[in-house]
Amino acid sequence: MDLRSKKIIAMLVGGALVVGLAGGLLGFLLRGPALNEALNRADQAEKKLAAVEDSSSAEVSSSVEPTTPPTDSGTPTVSTAEDGKHFCYIKTIVDKNGGTYLTVDYAEMLTGKAAADAAAAAGQESPPPNDYFISNTNKKLREFPVDTAINVTLTSTAEGVQPEGYKVPFGDFQNIFTGVASGPDLTRQPFWITIKNGTITVIAEQYLP
Repeated sequence: MDLRSKKIIAMLVGGALVVGLAGGLLGFLLRGPALNEALNRADQAEKKLAAVEDSSSAEVSSSVEPTTPPTDSGTPTVSTAEDGKHFCYIKTIVDKNGGTYLTVDYAEMLTGKAAADAAAAAGQESPPPNDYFISNTNKKLREFPVDTAINVTLTSTAEGVQPEGYKVPFGDFQNIFTGVASGPDLTRQPFWITIKNGTITVIAEQYLP
């Protein structure tokens, strides 16, 4: 190949390179604005999505009420709703669950005008004999554990009554009440009980003339 042919080939190759570079540059310049616009739109969409996520998180946080986890103190909760002194009839005394329980029926012992009015409303003699009237309109029964170490005050005896009262250990009272031991019929007698921390701590029979 002579020198002239080599120069012609070199010129053709160089021209092709120049045309290729020019075409690539032109394509880049033409695509540049569209690419920038697409990037801008993507950036704006990303910002909007982040704003929506932040708003949703705030709404969820505000709608959840704070809670305090329960604490375990190791001490059982004792109901004191019935604490106090109550006039009642004792219905049953039973041993169960490792303790002794009384089932009682609350009543009211009325005197004076209240007794006369209640007796009249019940269709009974008014004023009532001995100026007292026992009202028992609510038949709801309640059960409580009892402290078996207490002494019980009684007024009934096998021979009649002892107005000043006398004390017996709870075990003896339970045996008399349930018929295990001989003694007065206590199942029809009214009592005063005192409940402390949900447990019966005092039992005293009401003297009736």
